[in-house]
Amino acid sequence: MKRTILWIMVLTFTISSFAFFSLTGCKEPEVIVETVIETVTETVVETVEVEAEEEEEEKVAAGTYTMKIGHSHTTNAPRHMSLLVFEQLVEKNSEGAIEVEIYPAGQLGTEAEMLEQVQLGTIQATRGGSFDEVATELSVYMMPFLFTEPAQFTTIASGPIGDEIAAAALEVGIYIPATGDAGGLRQWTNNVKPIEKPEDIVGLKMRTPPIESIIKIMEALEANPVSIPYAELYMALKTGVADGQENPLVNIDDKKFYEVQKYMTMSNYQIHPDPMFVSNDWYQSLEPYLQQIVTDAAKESMKHNDVLMTERGEAVMPVMEENMEITYLTDENRQAFIDKCAPVYDYFTSEGWFTTELLDKVRSSIQ
Repeated sequence: MKRTILWIMVLTFTISSFAFFSLTGCKEPEVIVETVIETVTETVVETVEVEAEEEEEEKVAAGTYTMKIGHSHTTNAPRHMSLLVFEQLVEKNSEGAIEVEIYPAGQLGTEAEMLEQVQLGTIQATRGGSFDEVATELSVYMMPFLFTEPAQFTTIASGPIGDEIAAAALEVGIYIPATGDAGGLRQWTNNVKPIEKPEDIVGLKMRTPPIESIIKIMEALEANPVSIPYAELYMALKTGVADGQENPLVNIDDKKFYEVQKYMTMSNYQIHPDPMFVSNDWYQSLEPYLQQIVTDAAKESMKHNDVLMTERGEAVMPVMEENMEITYLTDENRQAFIDKCAPVYDYFTSEGWFTTELLDKVRSSIQ
């Protein structure tokens, strides 16, 4: 209202001044008018600034909140590096009101345990792991051979469809401010033989995390799924408890699985989302401006994550080639794997993990 009245004053006074100086024969009324406009405009700007200051939310004192974040990757992994970006953004933009503490390399437990800690409020956030415990809709991203490159996935995950999928996690007390790429397309490694066609994987003891999509894919391929915690996988592969495993290149490099595996197949069979799981109770306890800072920082740090994942995947390929025999699928053999995995889609839609409509939305958005 102040701004409206002041602009009326400007207009009225300007017209009056112009008329006065015209009638009295002033030769330079434009100079006077410009001076009036400049003076009153400065007053309007000052008033707007005062109003903005009055409306600005009261800032929270430094150290008011602590945000503990746990994850299973090492400090050299893109996930950790992107969380460092998140830490810097949150602490700077909140002026220290939120202090971020990051616990890498499974210091706080397994991925499933850390997720439970988030739900209990022991820690405030985690990344990675138990998608099935948070929102079954996340499984749509992990359907076999759905994406052919990570950019297809990240475009969807960071857009409206991704927001719709993330919102489902609120039902279990989890807020997902951003979802990134967990490492790129996933590959198969093993110690028995090269996997070139579907019959080569039959009967192999393939380590699978507690993620339904991977279990169902391995079952469809007639492999033997073996459940082993991620932190114990290296030793399990070394001792033969498992013949092989599946992971993106960045994880194979990060955990040095290539030291205990002979063969790798570039199957590109699946991609995993990397949602940031935040305690919704904790998030809702924040002042609105701090909520926005956390959300914005999560989205920005995920952009860094996705770039780092792509760059790291390309950078570590020579290490893979040096330590394992690499197999690339022919178009014919790739199609054979796709055909054998087709029932996985039917299982997830028929069992209500996600709707056919959501799957169609994702498929139609892939470019």
